[in-house]
Amino acid sequence: MTKPNIIISSQDLHRLETMLEHQTKLTPTMEHLEDELARATVVEPKNIPENVVSMNARVLITIAPAQEATEITLVYPHDFKGGKGQVNVVAPIGAAILGLAEGQEIEWPQPDGHIMKVKIEKVLYQPEREGDYL
Repeated sequence: MTKPNIIISSQDLHRLETMLEHQTKLTPTMEHLEDELARATVVEPKNIPENVVSMNARVLITIAPAQEATEITLVYPHDFKGGKGQVNVVAPIGAAILGLAEGQEIEWPQPDGHIMKVKIEKVLYQPEREGDYL
């Protein structure tokens, strides 16, 4: 499966690159995230399409073979409190969905060597869509 196009805001890109630069050792997922950031189309936060997963977005996703969608919120590591539905961007599922649009799917390697297939069903909340650029 070819990798889908992804779109990331310049603000998210800067924050994620800074976070990754300050890691003493990158996990395989962090290395995959770096690769994704390198291939992303980067736009200003106000130009992020409304249907794209950005940081702090609340999203409905389906992880194959499940049929039912799960609601998650994509957060930075420093905001991850283990709350209901929170997914850290440096976790495999978090890194996989960043920058995807509704309807897109991606196959993503897991630490155990298996491939996870994730589909974005709906972006329920996106900070940029609401004018929140903090």
